[in-house]
Amino acid sequence: MHSSIDNSFRRAPLAAWILPLALLAATALLAQSGERMNGFLRTGDYLIEQEGSPLEGVKVYRSQAAQAVLIVAPELEAPVLIRPRLRTVERVSLLKLSENQDGSIDLLPNPTYGAEPPFQVDGSDVVFQVGGVEMRLKPKPALVGFHQPESIYEHSPEYQQRAGYYQPEDAVVDELMAQSKSVRVQIFFGTWCPACGQTVPGILKLAEQTRGSKIEFAFYGLAREFSGDAEAKRYGIKSVPTGVVFVDGKEVGRLAGNDWRRPEKALQDLIGS
Repeated sequence: MHSSIDNSFRRAPLAAWILPLALLAATALLAQSGERMNGFLRTGDYLIEQEGSPLEGVKVYRSQAAQAVLIVAPELEAPVLIRPRLRTVERVSLLKLSENQDGSIDLLPNPTYGAEPPFQVDGSDVVFQVGGVEMRLKPKPALVGFHQPESIYEHSPEYQQRAGYYQPEDAVVDELMAQSKSVRVQIFFGTWCPACGQTVPGILKLAEQTRGSKIEFAFYGLAREFSGDAEAKRYGIKSVPTGVVFVDGKEVGRLAGNDWRRPEKALQDLIGS
């Protein structure tokens, strides 16, 4: 979980993928050039600038398994692969991209055909060149305030992909659909928070499957530093993700910690308590 008041949880925007390089060098296990690199998921965490101007139509993917970032853009003659451990920027053959049914991308063996100069780090930006033109990989501003699932998916496509993977327990969903109490679940999350990216998609899927019931879900995005956010202060939110559950207007408990593994069961227990 991530807290706005604990310095040990504060990370640079690209820390999990680009910074600090020394940490990635010690821990990343990158696929060798002759191996297939799998599991590149679309992410909304980054923006791309070309010589100071934002690029439109850019798709950025990242792979936990390969510890790499893949950039696909109409303005680029070929996709670009950034590998933090090696500090490399490489062009990728379009013929080596294999798109899966869920929208993720795998790279077939020997995907790269040309190298660019090593990237540089400028604050929270990653600066690299493609054909002599300067590009910047920049952290995307966090999604803040109340949002519907559709706007969350637009901002952070990986949430929609992961929601598709999650399967709430059918019997519990049936019971939640049938219950007669007025329930509101307010989820506080941050699109910058890796834990939220892993857990919130599950409750987004649950919200989809319980539409038409008496359960209302509200999703509230927080900035990285949220100690001054009025809504977070109102409910005493210290870390994300946190779900505040109300039954008939009264708070009955919160979703936190292990509750996110099976949010439908945790919610069922709170409603029934």
